[in-house]
Amino acid sequence: MQKDKNYNSQKRQTYAQNFVKNPSLIRYIIDFIRLPENSLILDLGAGEGIMTRELLKRNYRVEAIELDSELYQQLQTEFGGKAKITQQDIRQIQYPKGEFYIISNPPFNIFSELIKNIYLSPNNPEAALIFGQKEAIERVIGKTEPSIISIVLNSLYRCEVVYTFEPQDFSPKPNIEIQLLRLEKLPSSIWKHKDDYIQFITYAFSQQKSSLYKNLEKIFTYEQWKRLAKTHQFNPKATPSELSISQWKGIYQYYLASVDAQKKRLVG
Repeated sequence: MQKDKNYNSQKRQTYAQNFVKNPSLIRYIIDFIRLPENSLILDLGAGEGIMTRELLKRNYRVEAIELDSELYQQLQTEFGGKAKITQQDIRQIQYPKGEFYIISNPPFNIFSELIKNIYLSPNNPEAALIFGQKEAIERVIGKTEPSIISIVLNSLYRCEVVYTFEPQDFSPKPNIEIQLLRLEKLPSSIWKHKDDYIQFITYAFSQQKSSLYKNLEKIFTYEQWKRLAKTHQFNPKATPSELSISQWKGIYQYYLASVDAQKKRLVG
């Protein structure tokens, strides 16, 4: 038994997880987001159950997912019969079909993986609240340098930082700034072609030439590119990181409607 405790302690340190210790703060956050009544909510990385507990008080349907065996047993003991308790790595779960929501305070070193899983999954949440390090959140929402993750995420979800925590809100107390990221699904036609859109954005970034046109010159003729630049008001010599989300969507919609199947096969 002692060996198992040591293993779990080392695992928590490896995953750098900080647990919220203030129930009133969790109540404030849940009340603030106002999820629909009787919603299915996945508590990813449920830890000691502080969020599961408050969600159940509001009659939400909850699935608490936790990898750590000791914490999983604690969750089973307190919430078994009231919520579905699953022992699994939150990076590997299969999201359910139908409408669901996510709340997660994940280990900070898997934050970006969790974000990618949210949009790569065949089934995607209507909204999500994700705790994360300020710098990591800024990267995935494109506040710093735009990337594949930030372009895709902002094309599918409205991204907003809704809360900044104090170090004393957590145990152990972190030495980094932690924020709460809210994702809310956009009513975008991109959802119908999500996987194809992600392939297109990935291809456009991965060529790593001097400009976006050079990256895409096997897909678009120069005349097509000039028309796209004029229509969507961007520099024909722009790099991938210099385009806005609306410009990316405009280029993709043209690609979807006007590029022949042979060229599309180059993208994937």
